[in-house]
Amino acid sequence: MMSMMTIASLLSAALLLLVPGILTEKSSFELVVVNSISNAPNKTYSIDVVFRGILIGAMRRLQETNAGFNFTYTEDPNYGPFLVSVNGVAGNNTENTFWELLVQTGGNGTTITPNVGIGCYIPERNDRIILRFTVFIPGSHSVSGNSSNPGNLTAGKSSRLNSIELVVVNNISNATNKTYSTDIAFRGILIGAMRRLQTNAGFNFTYTEDLNYGPFLVSVNGVAGNNTENTFWELLVQTGGNGTTIAPDVGIGCYIPEQNDRIILKFTMFTASLQSASGSCTNPGVLLFL
Repeated sequence: MMSMMTIASLLSAALLLLVPGILTEKSSFELVVVNSISNAPNKTYSIDVVFRGILIGAMRRLQETNAGFNFTYTEDPNYGPFLVSVNGVAGNNTENTFWELLVQTGGNGTTITPNVGIGCYIPERNDRIILRFTVFIPGSHSVSGNSSNPGNLTAGKSSRLNSIELVVVNNISNATNKTYSTDIAFRGILIGAMRRLQTNAGFNFTYTEDLNYGPFLVSVNGVAGNNTENTFWELLVQTGGNGTTIAPDVGIGCYIPEQNDRIILKFTMFTASLQSASGSCTNPGVLLFL
C-alpha cells in the first residue's frame, strides 16, 4: 500500500501536468554580489527563475536584461559549471580567491552553503542568493561547482573514482537489457560518467541543453524519444545496487551517483506519474506544457 506521502507526491505531479502553464510560472528572489576582499559595496538584483529552474538559467536571464550584471563560467566535464567571474572580478588560483555560492533561505532565514553549484542549485521562492568573492580555505568549501577553481576544491579527491552500474532498458521493444560498468569522479555528476562510458563502442547517447533546466536526455544507443508517440528516456536509480528504486527530481546533468548505485535509463511512454521537470526526459515541451 502506498504511503500518504507517496500518494501526495503523485497527485502533485499529476496536478502540475494537468494545469496549463503552471510549470511556466516564475519565482522571484534576490541575488546579492559581495566582495569580502575589497569590501566594495554589495550589489543587489531582483531576479526570476522558472518553476524548478536551475540558478544558472536565472543568471543568464539577468545578464541579458541588466547591463549592471555579468558573469563567466567554465564547464568541468565531471562537475558541470564553475563560476569564474562576476561583474569583471575573477578568481585567481595563485591567490586562492574564488566566488562562493551561499543561500539565505526564505530571504532572511538561515544561510547555507549548497552542496551543488550554479549549474544545479534550484532556488526556492524568496531565497536570497549570495555570490561572495572570498579566499579559499581547505575543508570549508564544496567540490561541486561553487568555485572558480576546480583544482583547489577537488585536491586529493578528483582522482578518486566510484564505481557505478548503468543499465539500458527498452520498456517498449522489450529488447535485451544492456548493462555497463563505469567510473564516476568523487561527487561527480552522472552526465560526466556517461561521457566517459561513451568511449565504450557499445554505448552512446545524445542530449539537448535547456537554458532553464540543463541537459535533457534525447537518445541512448541510437533509440530516441518521439514527441508524437510520447516516448522518452526516464532516469531511475536503484540505490546501493539492490536497494529501493527511485526517480530522482533532477536529471543526468545534476544527479550525483553514490558508490554502487545502479543507474537505469528506461525507454518508456510518458504518463502523468512519470513527470519530472528537471532533465530526466527527452522532451521539455511535453513535460512543461501538457
